[in-house]
Amino acid sequence: MMSMRRHLVAALLAGAALPVAGAAPAGAPAASTATATPDECDRLAAHPEDPMRTSPGVEREKIDLPVAIAACERVVAADPANARARYQLARILFYANQNGRAVEEMRRSADGGYAQAQFVFGTFITRNRPGAPTDPCLAESYWRRSAAGGRQAARVQYLRFTLQGRFAACRDVAPEEERLGMLEAAASAARDFYETLLVEDLGAAYAARAPGAQPASVAPVAAVRAAGRSPLGDAARTAWERCALQVGAGAGAPVRERRIGVTPASTNTMYALILSGEKTITTTSPWLYEADPAQRPVVGGYSVLLDAGGQAAAVIRTTEVKELPFDQVTADDSRFEGKPIRPLAAWRELHVNFFNRELKPLGREWSATMPVTLERFEVACRP
Repeated sequence: MMSMRRHLVAALLAGAALPVAGAAPAGAPAASTATATPDECDRLAAHPEDPMRTSPGVEREKIDLPVAIAACERVVAADPANARARYQLARILFYANQNGRAVEEMRRSADGGYAQAQFVFGTFITRNRPGAPTDPCLAESYWRRSAAGGRQAARVQYLRFTLQGRFAACRDVAPEEERLGMLEAAASAARDFYETLLVEDLGAAYAARAPGAQPASVAPVAAVRAAGRSPLGDAARTAWERCALQVGAGAGAPVRERRIGVTPASTNTMYALILSGEKTITTTSPWLYEADPAQRPVVGGYSVLLDAGGQAAAVIRTTEVKELPFDQVTADDSRFEGKPIRPLAAWRELHVNFFNRELKPLGREWSATMPVTLERFEVACRP
């Protein structure tokens, strides 16, 4: 019988409504944003993806750094409790290579309760940013507060690091109920298909854990995958064992389970495209595998596709993996996607947004020459 945790995760992945768990940790301060009316610091230095910004935001390359720094320093001097302005000041100091001041202002903004700064400061720690602390448990505390403050990236990073065992030595981590609340909130806030897949992968990793196990005591996902295969649930294992006999796959063949689509209808639609042979490619980047090299696509590797109810729908096999610069992907590659994004222009627009979002927690950003990994696949076994 599935544990209560598995029932909750299964309901989440099926799109059912769950009660939101996980309030802000005790003592978490509320951010002071001074006023809802944008000031000169907002207009010159707000980040376009800061959920708490009060103006549209300015892309990095369009910021006049000396002018923006002076403007934000004036706002902070006039209102030292303005955590939003301190975050924006930290952002542009970092761009100006004033790392020491940037780290200090980011921490002051984070300690003032600004969720965006809490996420970024935690990332400074985990990315070993010069001048930042190095204690991962400090990152845990900032990301936990940021997640409670509604920052989607903090929810995802907190869940990933917990599953990987990277907070195992920390004393006061979020309890299971709070982490499930983060998972549910992350699913509800997912903005597009690819973000939904990322959250579903986190949910599947939680569902695959042994009943009663705590994340801090579970072997990191990277270590499990490095051993040759991802953890498989009962349905995926049964489907894989049957498929392995059909295709003659050896015991050491790499295999993982996947669930695509947040509702039964969207899952059925995506699997229909795959089973019909219309969609036979997916795109990632080697940069996303730096923290977990075992996730890198492998020619001859298998994936068990699970439907919204957790039952196996098909098994696919990776047939080709190639790495090339983003701007060298051609229409000969994108033609293997689903019809809406087969045109190269549509493919590029979608993947620029995808990579900008996915690479931000790694301290990277999309560029036309960044490396991408194109993974072709075929259906190995049908239900």
